[in-house]
Amino acid sequence: MYNREDIRTVQQCLLRMAKEIAGVLEGNGIQYFIAYGTLLGAVRHQGFIPWDDDLDFYLFDDSYDRAVELLRKNLSVDLFVEDAKSEPLYFHGWAHVKDLHSEVVCNLFPQDGLYAHHGISVDLYRAKPIKAQEELLYHKTEHLKYLERKLKHHLIAEDAFNVKACELRKVIRSEEKRLQTVDLSADEDIYGLLGTYNENIRFSEVFPLRKYSFEDTEFYGPNDADAFLRRCYGNYMQLPPEEKRKPHYSDVRFR
Repeated sequence: MYNREDIRTVQQCLLRMAKEIAGVLEGNGIQYFIAYGTLLGAVRHQGFIPWDDDLDFYLFDDSYDRAVELLRKNLSVDLFVEDAKSEPLYFHGWAHVKDLHSEVVCNLFPQDGLYAHHGISVDLYRAKPIKAQEELLYHKTEHLKYLERKLKHHLIAEDAFNVKACELRKVIRSEEKRLQTVDLSADEDIYGLLGTYNENIRFSEVFPLRKYSFEDTEFYGPNDADAFLRRCYGNYMQLPPEEKRKPHYSDVRFR
């Protein structure tokens, strides 16, 4: 059984990975921030949510590619940067850093098991600056690209792809037509958060970045965590019911 003791072992591995990732980024002047469950854990628990075995970083679009290359060159040999350059079947729109001394089973996202490396993972999500009115178009376009990559690698049936792609293209065309009539110059600046198909964070919530205590270290997060977390979770300081306190992984083995 994958239990709380196992989860804590995974959390310690994730923390070690995150410290190393943050060290490379900060050492090279590259900004990042934590969000969603990682940020919620920092604010509510000053570390991991007790039942959570996931940790995510968001990197800014204009420095994303440089950041990934720096991580590829500077991380220790027991960590692996997984992206389209290193994984032939890669279909995600963002990179992962994986631990090479563990193997996970994730029933929530079984498709991730198609990759060659199955270790504990830190997601490196992309935050792209867009206008608020462009959010739907951005997310639907990225979703279509995601499905096209899966089709390219024969990871989705063509019939299933065609049905989903048809729906997405219809929305994309409608949004492109609508945006031709919209003045975006006065529109609010936001970051579209790639990795979450329907979320964003406002520029005004992000800057200036500030550090949050997380376990025995600190990570950068958005300046106005309260505004962001309330939009995402409502009363985020209230714990969810017991039946919803579920980890990301189904099982983890260490080698």
